[in-house]
Amino acid sequence: MLSMMHNKMSLILGFLVLTFIGGQAQPTSPILTDDELSNLQAALERDTNLVQLIDYFGEDPVELYENYKMAVHRSDSIWQHDQHTLTHFDDFGVTEHLEILPLIDWFTDNDSLDGEAGVAYLIRTDQAMILFDLGENSQNEDPSPLLRNMEKLGVTVDEIDFIVISHNHGDHTGGGKWSRQNTFSFTGHQIELEDVQVYTPEEMNYPGLQPIHAPKPLKICEGVGTTGVIPAPLFFSDIGEQALLVNVKDKGIVAICGCGHQTMEKLVKRAELLFDEPIYGILGGFHLPISTGRNIGVIYQYVVTGHLPWDPLTREDIEDHVRLLKKTGVKIVGISAHDSCDESIAIFREAFRDDYRDIIVGRKIYL
Repeated sequence: MLSMMHNKMSLILGFLVLTFIGGQAQPTSPILTDDELSNLQAALERDTNLVQLIDYFGEDPVELYENYKMAVHRSDSIWQHDQHTLTHFDDFGVTEHLEILPLIDWFTDNDSLDGEAGVAYLIRTDQAMILFDLGENSQNEDPSPLLRNMEKLGVTVDEIDFIVISHNHGDHTGGGKWSRQNTFSFTGHQIELEDVQVYTPEEMNYPGLQPIHAPKPLKICEGVGTTGVIPAPLFFSDIGEQALLVNVKDKGIVAICGCGHQTMEKLVKRAELLFDEPIYGILGGFHLPISTGRNIGVIYQYVVTGHLPWDPLTREDIEDHVRLLKKTGVKIVGISAHDSCDESIAIFREAFRDDYRDIIVGRKIYL
């Protein structure tokens, strides 16, 4: 009992400290309201999947919910602080050409290529070749699906100038084995890498390299930079994710995202804050599972959307995303199938028609 009381007091004190860091007191509390407790209890009574999932994580549901509330407040405070203190990029530069070659995603251009529920995109600009994420390699194969696809597509590791990790999840670091060690890998063993600079969303490591953890927006090379790490609390975990921003001459800013845990809305607001140029394109993963099928299981709707587990994404939510991008003036859109369902992708494809780009392994996207 004393231990439980101590944990509760620590939670409250931590919440109050974050409130003052955020600049002003907020009329919220990590302690659940009567309505929140009722909603939680009702969800547990009607949903055995949720009960089993909470049991799997070994958490008390009330404490889990309170920790989530505090994480949301913490992430909101960081977001508001950053949005008020960050300024435009200076001397960011442009690239005349942008080519995105999906090396890992769910769908493939032909049967000789490997698809999986992960992300790895090769990004070519005028001056650099950037690998954005390294796929999943769920079976810890050697050579991995990533290396096999690279070979078939004529891409070699030594061509890569920069590696950018969107967030430390196994489907983006080359496998859960590596993400649990705060590192990444091209294949079942960590190959030697030379003359490559790595940018990570948290402190990560790699033999012989010193990855750069850059929580704030950072220029990587001419016309290419990161959004900075945007915190994105989930009910069962806490994530920080960064996306890539590319300034294409006479077009505008193209955002390339790994999973979109930071949300499309914040991605748009961050790009608008950092640049005068319009947002021209948004492509990548965005975790939009409103129905199941393929690799999109029921668990996706509980753990990856940023919603409460008993408040799943709906078609209306997806249509809200479409309206946001239309209002922003985004021209080119592509949604990864590695973490979004076919129904959500179809909504975007219908809304943007000729301006929609399917993200398919082996099929280049030119801008």
